[in-house]
This record gives sequence, C-alpha cells and structure tokens, in this order.
Amino acid sequence: MKAPFKTWLVSLCLLPGMAEAQERCALEKAVFTEAEAGTTLSFRPVGSDAAVVSHLFTIIGGKLKLDGHIMYDEETRRPGGMVMNNCPEGDATGAELRACTIWTGVPYILDVATGHIDILGPEGSEAPDAILMPGFGPAIRHSALWDKSGLRQVPWDLYEFKECKAA
Repeated sequence: MKAPFKTWLVSLCLLPGMAEAQERCALEKAVFTEAEAGTTLSFRPVGSDAAVVSHLFTIIGGKLKLDGHIMYDEETRRPGGMVMNNCPEGDATGAELRACTIWTGVPYILDVATGHIDILGPEGSEAPDAILMPGFGPAIRHSALWDKSGLRQVPWDLYEFKECKAA
C-alpha cells in the first residue's frame, strides 16, 4: 500500500515542473517581461516562408508600443534586431528609417539552468528562458520618446519568459 502512495506523491511533486515545461511554446507565441519598468516583449508569427524578416515582435510599456523585427545576417551569422517607433510603411529612405529606429543590436537567448547564452533560433523554435537585448534600456532613455513614454524606470535589457499567448 505504501509503494503506490510514494509513486503518487513523487508524481504529484513533479507536476509543477512538468507543467512549466509544457507551458513553453514556439517563440512566435511567447511573451517576455522585464523587471525594472515592467515592459513586455511579445513575438508574433511572420506569416511567410519567403520573408526576409525572421521574427516580429512588439514591446509595450507605459505609453509605448514599439514594433521590432529580427533579420539574420548571413555574413556575420547573427540575428540583427531593430526596435522602431512609427516607421513609414513600404519604401522608406535610410534617413527615415534611422529617424524612427530606437534600438539596433543582437538579441541573445539565455538558458537559466545552464547559464548558456546563444543567438535566437528560427521561427518555430522553443521559447527560451530569457532574451537579452544589450543596450535597449539606455536606447529608450536617451531617445526622444523618453519624456512621452510614461515609464518611471528605464527598462532593463533582460526579458524573462512570462507566458504563451493562446493560438
């Protein structure tokens, strides 16, 4: 009688860890949050295999709603991320894009259990424990958006996995 009880008890203790593992989802459904200003980073599907952009995301916090995308650079073999505010749609000049771009950089993923840092995987890959966007917080603080942002704290560069969006 005790053996089945122990088996049941061990299974019950493992449920929270198994539930957390099952909550992980494909990157394009993942939501991440940072601790300082409380901004969120939400990925969304690109919607085309032929797209130059490999990932699309939105960063929301205070009065901000910023759009971002990631493109892989074959030459450097790294993803290049951009966060923009109200960029023109369609054909835009380099000057127009520079004027509306808030941050550019390489987004990195972190595995909390191992401490491993890597580059962002392709669409459909499993959402990581965290995403590091080096220099993102200072880029917001030193942009023209800061006074209008409604943020009380400068965002941190680290976004931790929060949840999966429903399909």
